[in-house]
Parts: sequence; C-alpha cells; structure tokens
Amino acid sequence: MPSTSAPSGSLHASTRFRAPTYVRNVIERERLLDALGEGGGRALVVIHAPAGYGKTTLAVQWLRVLADGGAVPAWLGLHRDDNDPHWFLFHLLEAVRRAVPAAGDVLGDLRDLLEQNVEDTQTYALSVLLEQIGRHDGRLVLTFDDWHLIEDAQVHRALVHLLDFAPPNLSVVLTSRVRPRLPLSRLRVRGQLIEIDADTLRFDLAETRSFLVDLNGLRLEPEDIARVSVSTDGWVAALQLVSLSLRDCADPTDLIGGFSGRDHSIGEYLAENVLDALPGDILAFLLDTCVGDRLCGELADALSGRTDGQAMLEELERRDLFLRPLDPERQWFRYHHLFADYLRRRLERDQRDRVAGLHRRAAQWFAAHDLVSEAVSHALAAGDVAMATDLVERHAMAQVEHSRMVSLLGLIGRLPAAAVSERPRLLMALAWANCLLQRSTAAELALEDLRRVLPPAPEQQDMHSEADVVQACIDIYGDRIDRAEGLVALSLQRRDVYRPWVVAVAANIQSFCDIHSMRFETALARQRWAARIHQRTVGPFAAVYGRCFAGIAAFAQLDLPAAQGHLAGAVELARTSAGRRSHAAQLASALLGELLYELGEIDQAERLLEESRELGAESGVVDFMIASYAVLARIRANRGAAVDAAELLAEGVKVAERLALPRLHAAVASERIRQLLLARRIAEARRVAEAMPDGSSTEGGLGITIDQIRTGALAAVMSAEGDRDGAVALLDELIDDLQRRGQFRARLAAAVQRVVVLEQAAHRMAAERALADLLGQVVATGLRRTVLDGGPDIVTVLDRLLAQAGTRAWARAHPDVPRDWLAALVAQAGDDPETPSSGLTARELDILRMVGSGRTNQQIATSLTVTVNTVKWYLKNIYTKLGATNRTEATAIARREGLPV
Repeated sequence: MPSTSAPSGSLHASTRFRAPTYVRNVIERERLLDALGEGGGRALVVIHAPAGYGKTTLAVQWLRVLADGGAVPAWLGLHRDDNDPHWFLFHLLEAVRRAVPAAGDVLGDLRDLLEQNVEDTQTYALSVLLEQIGRHDGRLVLTFDDWHLIEDAQVHRALVHLLDFAPPNLSVVLTSRVRPRLPLSRLRVRGQLIEIDADTLRFDLAETRSFLVDLNGLRLEPEDIARVSVSTDGWVAALQLVSLSLRDCADPTDLIGGFSGRDHSIGEYLAENVLDALPGDILAFLLDTCVGDRLCGELADALSGRTDGQAMLEELERRDLFLRPLDPERQWFRYHHLFADYLRRRLERDQRDRVAGLHRRAAQWFAAHDLVSEAVSHALAAGDVAMATDLVERHAMAQVEHSRMVSLLGLIGRLPAAAVSERPRLLMALAWANCLLQRSTAAELALEDLRRVLPPAPEQQDMHSEADVVQACIDIYGDRIDRAEGLVALSLQRRDVYRPWVVAVAANIQSFCDIHSMRFETALARQRWAARIHQRTVGPFAAVYGRCFAGIAAFAQLDLPAAQGHLAGAVELARTSAGRRSHAAQLASALLGELLYELGEIDQAERLLEESRELGAESGVVDFMIASYAVLARIRANRGAAVDAAELLAEGVKVAERLALPRLHAAVASERIRQLLLARRIAEARRVAEAMPDGSSTEGGLGITIDQIRTGALAAVMSAEGDRDGAVALLDELIDDLQRRGQFRARLAAAVQRVVVLEQAAHRMAAERALADLLGQVVATGLRRTVLDGGPDIVTVLDRLLAQAGTRAWARAHPDVPRDWLAALVAQAGDDPETPSSGLTARELDILRMVGSGRTNQQIATSLTVTVNTVKWYLKNIYTKLGATNRTEATAIARREGLPV
C-alpha cells in the first residue's frame, strides 16, 4: 500500500522543506545572533512580528550559525493546508526525514501509515518521530516558518507534544506574525525559551545605515538616514522599499520628506512609488504572476503568456523586487508575503476581470504536472467548482488504490458538498475511502448518495456492482456475511469486465465468507485463482488480505506449513510494499503471531502481536482483533502479568460492545474465563460466561462459531463447578460438530479441553487414552501450546503418559509419538515461565542486564527489535517483581540477590 501523497517529480522541488536561499540585499543581524548565541541550546526560539520584519531572514541566519557548529537543520515552510493534522504530520515527518537520512525508512513508513488512519496514528507518529530524533547523533534544529497560518487546535497540541517530550538534542525555531498560542510562560520558567518580538527585530540606526549605505550603496546624509530610521520605525520591508525608491532619485531628501510611518501607510506609498517606476512589461509580469504562492519559469510562462519566465524571475531577483529563491537551484521562487499581498490588491483593483482567468491558468498548469492539491486550490480561487471537482474525481480512485484515503478525503472536503453529491465516480471513491478506513456510517452515506444519482440503467451495471462490493466490504468489517456473497457474485462472474481492484476485493470478501461458512478448501482455491488478479492491482492491500485469508483457512485445517507460508508472505509483502508500520503489516503480523504462539515460538509471537497493537487493535476483520486481544493476553498471563492480561481482555470486550462484534466478545470472554478458572475464581468465571453473546443474533457460520466458543466456555465453567458429566456431554457434542464441519484446529483444542475435564472427574485412564490419541496429531502439526495451555491437569496426564512411553505396548500403540518428543514436551510443561528466586522471565532478565550496563530504553528497544513502549512495559513488571521504583534500585536489588545481571 504505498501512499506517498506529496507531489513528486522535479517540478515539485520540495520547496517547503528547504530554508530560503538569501544572498542579496541582506545584512547579518549580528546583534540578534549574539543574543541567540547567549541563549545556548534552548528548546524553543520564537521569532514573532508583523509581516516585513525579517523573521524568516533571522531564522535562516541562525540556522547557518548552528549548522556551522555541527547541528542539522530541518525546515518546514507552513501552508494553510497544514491546518489539517494529517498534512501537518505528513510534512513534519518529511522535513525530518530529509534532514536525518538514517531515519528515512522509519519515517517513510509513518507517512504511509498516516494515509491509512490518521485518528489512531497521530500520537504514535509523534512518539516514533521523537524516538528517531533522539537516536540521531547530534543536534537537530526543527524550524517552522509562518506558524501564524496554523489555527487548528490538534496541530497546536502536536507541537506542544513535541516540546514537552523533546529529547535533549532537539531544538525548535518558530516564526510567526503573531505571538503563538503555546505554553510559552511554562517554557520560559524552565529556561527553555528565547523570544524575539517586533521591537527586538527593528533595525536600529546603525543597522539602518549599514543596510542603506553599505549594502545598497545609497549616498545619504546622516540626517537623511536618521529621518528614514525614524519614519520607518526600523521596519525592514519599508527600508527595502526605501532603497528601491532612492536608487534613481534625483532628490533623496525631498522623497524622504514625503512619507511618514503612520499605520504602515509608508508601505503602500513606497510600493506605489516603486511599481510606478518600473518598465511596463515588468509591472505586467508582476501582476500576472502574483496569484501563486510559488513560481517557477514554466508556471510564470503559463500565467504571463511569455516564453522567458525564468529569465524574468531572475531579473526580478536581481532588482531586489522582493522575490526570493526557494531552492539552491533557483528553480522555485516566491514573492515576499507583504509584496505579494500588495500586488494582489492592486491586481484586484485595476484588473479584477483577469483574476479568475489567472487562477484558472495556474490550475491547469499544476494539474498538467500532477500537483493536484495546488491545482484544486487555484480552481476554487477561480470560482470554477466544476474544474476543481473534475480534478479530484480524475485522481480519486488512484488515491484509493494506493491507500491514500486520508489525502483523498482532505481533497474532497475542500469541495462544496453539492458538487460532490452529483458525481457518481467521486461518491464511489468517497465510499471506498471511508470503508477502508472503517468509517462505516460515512461509507454507507456515500453509497446512499451514489445510488440516488446513479440511474438503474444497464450501462450503469458496473457501477452498481462496484457499489455492492463496497457494501460487502463494510459488512465483513462489521463481521457480517449474511448478504456479502450475493453482493460480490456479479463482480466475480464478470471478472474480465471489472477493474482488477474491484475483482480482487470481491474475491477476498468471498474467501472470508467461505472461511466462516467452513468451506476452507473453497477459500484456498479462491485465493489460488485470485493470485493473478492480485498481481494486477495497484498497491498490496488486496494481496495482503488475500494471503491472510488463505492463512486462516489453512490454519483451520491444521495445514501449518501452508498457513505459515501464507501469513509470513503477507507480512513480508506488507512490510516491503507498504512499510513495516503499515496498517497491512500490523494486521498480518497479528495472525502470524497467533500461529507462532501455537507453535511454541513465544518470544517472536509476542513481538509480532505487540507490533500489531502499537496503533490499537480496532481495525481489520475480527480475526485480527481476536489475535491482538486474546492471544496476547494469554502470553501476558503465562508470563505472570495477570493484571495486564485482564486489562487487555477488558479492553477487547469494550471494543466488541462498542462496535457490535459478538464474535470478538465471545472469543475474548472465553480467554477471560480460562484465566479466571486457572486462578480458581469460579464464581466470576460463571458471571462472565452468562454475559457471553450467543449466535442467535448472527446469521450463518459466524453465528455457529459464536455458539461453539460459548459452548466450550460453558463446559469449562461447569467442570470447575463440579458438573463434569455435563461438561463432557457438551464437549462431545462440540467435538462432533467441529469434526463434521472440518474445523480441525478448533476440534483439537476442544479435545484437549475434554482431557482436562476427564482428569478433573478422576477418570484417569480415559484421560490418558484421550490425550495419547491426540498426541500423534500434535507431533505432526507442532501445536504444542494447544496441549500445554490445558494447564496443570494436562501436565499431570502427560507425566503419566511419559512413564508408559518406554514400554513396547506404547511403541506399538503410538509409534508416531516418540518417547524423546514426549519427554521434551513434559520438560517444557514443567518449565516455570518465571524463575523461582526473582519471578523474572528470561526476557526481563535480558532487559535488566542491559539496564545494568547503562543502555537507554531506546537502545534496549533497538537491540530487542521492539518499541520503547514495550520496553517500558517490561520495566514496569521488573520494578513490581523486585520491589523497585527505578532503574538504579532494580539493578542494585538484582545484584544483591545474585541474579545474573
């Protein structure tokens, strides 16, 4: 799912990520640079003043000073679209990625992730960003230019988060026309703030003289310089206009006497004076090109009708007409905000009828170069809603298929609702985007609008069928299959007519229906058939889901090699094509983690499941959520973290109730019952069992699955309460049902549970026979955890079987269960996951050793290939078990107790 939504290509030039290149008509602000230098490495430098005071110039000069000292600058020139949290974070990550190449892969993955669900990723993205900055060897200076453009509260909170949790090597520089709404007082008290305002930025008399005389070569008397300094009040933009006005002036004293600085009217006076003195072709060029936020030679040609746009831009720069290069190659330029505003007012005043046409030309040029966002902005500025809507519609499905859903929704959000509501293809893309972001209500509203405007004509059959596929996709995210097969049938029948994307998603939906109707071979055959179609789709979304569904089907039938191949392939495809932290990678990791757990690869399973939960587990189909909540909770419980396990399961129930997912509720409640019974909390387990949903409200195979889970849980509770015969009867019926439906994985787990009940009922020989009959299948599949998770009663039966395993009778009856294998299984069952002396697991001891050697949380996380949050979770457990409150105490206690740290 690659989702690089920023414009690409040489024409983009990434100007917003490069500090402006100022080489002409600028003096070093030595007085201010000295003040900044005295402040040392403060966390935040705020430079705020009205337009034209040289804020950006000072910031650029300060960055050069820091860079000379070894710091790495990261620059982000803010635009109004950064008021959207998605775009702000996207651009912030790109700015740091360009400055710190070593973090490029991680930050690139995060940018892709933002496209897939911004609500759940903002805090996570900021945390990972700060981790990457903290790992950078050296100081990073992050500069936000034009912060006054930001009004969104979420974006403000994002910056506050950066400042509050900044690593020691991060400094922030911020320029703004107004004093920013940030906790500046708090930062000042901490000694973390340097604030430079308009009064500080004003040129004093010495700087005024240096600017006018030394830099611009004007011949002025001292008294004239003093009058200019007083009249302009040290306003840098006015001084620039003064220098332009005086260059060819016969009587400087007379001109200087003709203006005052009242209310900055000097700006209007001088701008008129400068512009009126220009050759007509240059003035016309200025007015033609002032509508854009940035300019290059080709765009200038398109706006002005000339063929020498690049030469004209270079001439304007030579004349110091407030045109600044935005990149060292001098490909992109922009007018100073103050000058651009004045030019636009003059254009509106003198040539109002041309404004819309100029914006339309700009829109056409940006559209031709695939710079869609800017094209839409200019089309809307031209008042051409139809053109803007056409542009978004033309690119909409490509955005969806590349998983750029959030970007697409942002573009659509800029259009008038009435314009969107009459465009079927745009409504289709809107429905897809919301569906894939699992915003079911918004997706279904878009489908309602689509059906309203889409005539029921034969030539529209393709659109109607695609809308049905979207609805089916919404249904399976909601864990419903009662109508999904019918909704996708036509798309599968006419697979050569529809786009590969639609057919691929339809095939996955049908596979999901096959799996949960217990047609596992059909699901696998469907995915073999769909493999060629997946290869023709854009982005890996459909292919990753297809492999996951094939893995689920193979696992259900206990074809473990095939299941592992499908799921490992899904993880690899998602990571390479969409990024390690992508939505697709996390979903696939959850299922692979579940499989590896059953195979006994606990550490790797835990790592994958932790990764899958980094952004929360409320996404994908329910099968992903079950792994993320129930399986990870079991691992936590097995490692002695009962409280954390209970919290995970409680969260899973809340999610199931909020999203109306009874299968998730049943699976999580079943795991909760298992853990409660192991703790002998039988009455509480009974209450949880009675609150479990049944399958009556869910049609088809999903309802059957819910009832199967509930039956197994009730049998466990009944056995714990003493009704072993009733429990065995329930399990016998369940096992027969699972066998008949081909649910071999679930049947094995139910059969192990039946052994436990027989042992609890003191039917020792029956328990031994039943378990011995199962072990051949366990040897063949490798599913040791399915047996060991039966708990202490299973271990007791295994001990007795091991005593028999050396006999000839055992060898004849169970030739596929070698004694050495059984001994290893018993040894594994007897291994306490916690060492008796300290209660620390092997992983926790490893972490404690790293703590003792002075490693940081980030260094530990990198070494173990986990996140910092996971390291913090382990440290919390370590402190609890050792009775420590911090790293130093934990290390001291461990050494005192003789632990190998």
